[in-house]
Amino acid sequence: MANHKIKGRKEATILRELTIIIEREMKNDILRALSIAEVRLTNDSEIAKIYWSFLPLNNEITKELISSELEENKKTIRMKLAHKLNTRTVPDLFFEYDTSLENANRIEEILNKVNK
Repeated sequence: MANHKIKGRKEATILRELTIIIEREMKNDILRALSIAEVRLTNDSEIAKIYWSFLPLNNEITKELISSELEENKKTIRMKLAHKLNTRTVPDLFFEYDTSLENANRIEEILNKVNK
């Protein structure tokens, strides 16, 4: 039970710090368009999966563009995160696009078709 609480606290801390790093410390307008939805750590805290989404404010910023920018800046983001965390090791970061909103919209469309 205690491990789940500790893991949850670590995930919340990583989410908060990554949001601050991307919004304030990275000088990249493309990355500022994204929003981190969730962070999931493995049981050994070696790997952190970061689920992100974005609001397309203009037609120039796409999911693929943000994904490539995240991959290019992953090392820098991890280094900045290491300076903020009070842990011995920093997990490897894997950024994954969050499809939950798209799935919810698709389910809602199907339910609307069924109800008509």
